[in-house]
Amino acid sequence: MTESAKTWVYRHTLNARICHWIMVVSFMYLLYSGIMIFLHFPELYWGKVGFQGHPAIFKLEDWGISWEEAELLGDRRWGRNYHYMFSWVFVINGLVYLLWNCWQKKFYSKMLPSRRELSWNNLKSEFARHLRFPILKVKDVRGYNVLQKLSYLIVLFLLFPFMLASGFAQMPAFTAIAPELIDLFGGRQTARTLHVICSILLILFVVIHLVEMLLAGVFNQIRSMIFGTYEISLEKSEATE
Repeated sequence: MTESAKTWVYRHTLNARICHWIMVVSFMYLLYSGIMIFLHFPELYWGKVGFQGHPAIFKLEDWGISWEEAELLGDRRWGRNYHYMFSWVFVINGLVYLLWNCWQKKFYSKMLPSRRELSWNNLKSEFARHLRFPILKVKDVRGYNVLQKLSYLIVLFLLFPFMLASGFAQMPAFTAIAPELIDLFGGRQTARTLHVICSILLILFVVIHLVEMLLAGVFNQIRSMIFGTYEISLEKSEATE
């Protein structure tokens, strides 16, 4: 019978843990308040004009919830106030995280995939390995694999900025200063529609992230994000290396 031992791996730095939990709280409030805003105006349009009765590309009414019923479920006044407030919390937290980490070389080595990792053969093998839900080893815990790196880069430097830009394009106070932002999206209603689509993509990322966390061990994952250390089992051959 193979003997095993336990070891602790320092996985998350203090700044990453602090910024992570601030992001979790702000994202939850942004999602909930965003749903409140959407329910008060449960249609999506393309272009500069959008109102009840105008041709829409998406209607919640087509899914069995009338405009009046949706309004009763949402609260635009509450939602808008909290949405704006936590959007700034989200932005400031993201800037703090980047400024805190971007000057460190180990941040780039941890987040940026190498040319070898981006090879087609490696991407295929890594994807196939993930489908088998392997047990994490020390090398897996100490760094991110190429799929994690790519997904985090897309979220951090593509989805988040696009989400913020499309959100600011809907704020009259902000577009009064930078009206070209509306033109960039082709209209306030287009920005709103793209904002919702981006929200759905982020929710999908969160769902996949939570599923992977469940499969890897919820208690161990959450503990590592609170205290920084991750417990892992070592096979005897690996422990003596």
